[in-house]
Amino acid sequence: MGKYASHEEFGINAPINYREDTTSESFLKGMSAVCPQGMKPKVSRGKKFEEKTDFKASARWHKNFDVAMFGGSDIGTSDYESRQMSLEGKINGIKRIPGRH
Repeated sequence: MGKYASHEEFGINAPINYREDTTSESFLKGMSAVCPQGMKPKVSRGKKFEEKTDFKASARWHKNFDVAMFGGSDIGTSDYESRQMSLEGKINGIKRIPGRH
């Protein structure tokens, strides 16, 4: 069984978890695991990674997932950022399922 009970629960939780989980620390930890011995990733790349995973990026990620899996049924293709904000605003009625933290 999946982590989320419904697509609405996915739409409310997953983009928030995406933003919380995509930190410079997680990027640097992952890159350190795959870089050649004796080398380490640049801290500046971790900061750039985190900057590019803000609200706009998570809303775009959710929109693309929604289009691919459901034909754009949940937040549509136009004005998806404001639709994502309204979807996340419903969180009071939906159980918050934290990410990997």
